[in-house]
Amino acid sequence: MRLLPLLACAALLAAPAAGLCQDIPVIDAPPAAPAAPAAPADASLTLTFPALKAHTGALQVAVYDSAQAWKGGKAVASASVPAAEPQPTIRLDLPAGTYAVRVYHDVDGDGRLGTNAFGIPAEPYGFSNDAKVGMGPPPFEAAAFTVAPGENAHAVTLR
Repeated sequence: MRLLPLLACAALLAAPAAGLCQDIPVIDAPPAAPAAPAAPADASLTLTFPALKAHTGALQVAVYDSAQAWKGGKAVASASVPAAEPQPTIRLDLPAGTYAVRVYHDVDGDGRLGTNAFGIPAEPYGFSNDAKVGMGPPPFEAAAFTVAPGENAHAVTLR
């Protein structure tokens, strides 16, 4: 009798969690050029990933410029970097503006975010600003940060 409420709770948690990072496109050649922006790139963003637990596979990154895109639209830039590097970094040229980043570590190199039987991510993932996950991905506003003209750096911690 106690198993039924537990399974119902697990199903509730698993459904929204499946969308955490699944929409990040897998890129074959690291790092890929950003999608053609509407404004000229006058800023660069260097992303770092401190404290990786494994140095296999690749880090898959997607950058969004609006809440609408964050909820299921197209990323303005995406890239992949081998995790074998001691300090993996990705540098993207972007127009100055507000952005949010989704990252997952494809540890096994199969090209997708691995999940457990309940659909909860089994491979590390993270969001800019170390935005907290609730019943799915954090809102754009929680992960958003400003990229100013010139050089910018942002660290994304994977959980």
